[in-house]
Amino acid sequence: METCPVCRNEEGGSCRTMRHDGSDQRTFRCDVCGTFSVDRRLLSSQLNPENLELTKIQRASLSHFIRSNQTPDNYPLLMSDWFRAFVSQAKLPNPAIQAQNIIRFVGNQLLNSGSKVRNLPTNFHAIVGSPSREFSVELVSELTKQGLITGRVSTSISGYDVLNVGLTLAGWECYETEQKGQFSGKYGFIAMKFGDPNLDPFVDNVLKPLIKDAISYDLVDLRNVARAGIIDNIMRAQIRDAAFVLVDLTHDNYGAYWEAGYAEGLGKPVIYLCEKKKFEEAKTHFDTNHCTTVCWTLEEDTASFGSEIIATIRRSLNLFPE
Repeated sequence: METCPVCRNEEGGSCRTMRHDGSDQRTFRCDVCGTFSVDRRLLSSQLNPENLELTKIQRASLSHFIRSNQTPDNYPLLMSDWFRAFVSQAKLPNPAIQAQNIIRFVGNQLLNSGSKVRNLPTNFHAIVGSPSREFSVELVSELTKQGLITGRVSTSISGYDVLNVGLTLAGWECYETEQKGQFSGKYGFIAMKFGDPNLDPFVDNVLKPLIKDAISYDLVDLRNVARAGIIDNIMRAQIRDAAFVLVDLTHDNYGAYWEAGYAEGLGKPVIYLCEKKKFEEAKTHFDTNHCTTVCWTLEEDTASFGSEIIATIRRSLNLFPE
């Protein structure tokens, strides 16, 4: 047994190491974080178990990311360059999304086992994205007061827990709402081709700040997480919980079209983007060229684009300035 380089076993549980002979990485199996690999350069620097520079939120955010992006056959590999980008903007889901994650966890457990959750597992806070077990248990207790969850609060010398956790009918309604993609976080998702010298800076320097300033919604994409997670899981979760989805079709990217279809199928508001010259010359695929498409260009002032995209998002979300 040893100290987990991510959670440091501060919330309980234990960690084991599986060594890779001749490999530049080590794989850990933590009761809280789950299974993950770390390259040796990162393990000897920022994720050295003796390193105390990472904040509690950064560690909890990383633990939640690892736990959310693994399957029995696949798990994240943490690399130095990716890690630096991740911790610089690390944040946990807000309490409303944590509460929805709790309802999803309990609902899945009930459907899979046919019985209530007898004890909240050691990794519960990492699963739902809470900063600590205490915080996650308090959320469960609050959900019981709201009539969404059933359970019995148990107090012990180490704190309190919630036993025999289930869902009420109102809780099941929330569960079904989330499963159908009808729950919306306060952010938008953008599907796009990555690595384009025009589109990348346009999204980062124009589109994201524009949306944040106008309606206080973040706009997220997969560039900062795709290399360290299971991209299909991340993408589906991001679209499922997004308030709206932007899809750039400038490059006829098959992935962007697929993500648009997934979002449309969930009933999410989908707004299409395309570089102006490309749209005027070739439009987009015939299945989308009749849909609302906001054109952008680097050759003109962005004020016109900004007004149109914000107005379109406001109409889609029924958000109107007072």
